[in-house]
Amino acid sequence: MKIRFLILWLPLFYRSPHSIANQAEKIKVNVNVRNVPLREVFKLISQQTGLRFFGSHTAPYDARVSLQQSDAELRRLLDDILLPLHYSWEISGKVIIISKKNAPPPSPPTDILTTGAPHSP
Repeated sequence: MKIRFLILWLPLFYRSPHSIANQAEKIKVNVNVRNVPLREVFKLISQQTGLRFFGSHTAPYDARVSLQQSDAELRRLLDDILLPLHYSWEISGKVIIISKKNAPPPSPPTDILTTGAPHSP
């Protein structure tokens, strides 16, 4: 009996990553701003969608943005804003997570001493 109950209710609680990704395609937003900080755009999107934004303290929240889009897919809007800034996003539940795009590995450290300069003991 318990297994039957679990089997009947499990699909209601399970959300596949595919359905979460599609969620951003279904959500439409209207943004009409001129030269405002990115954090203000996130506030507008949050007010319209009920989704919250979460990201690292290094995210470009003060970057100035100008947008005029009506009935835009959230997915496309976030890509248009964040990809040029080298950031990515993903939706997890009711949260949009902003993160730095995978950067190429840093080059090996270089010696900052000038070649041929005397070294101190």
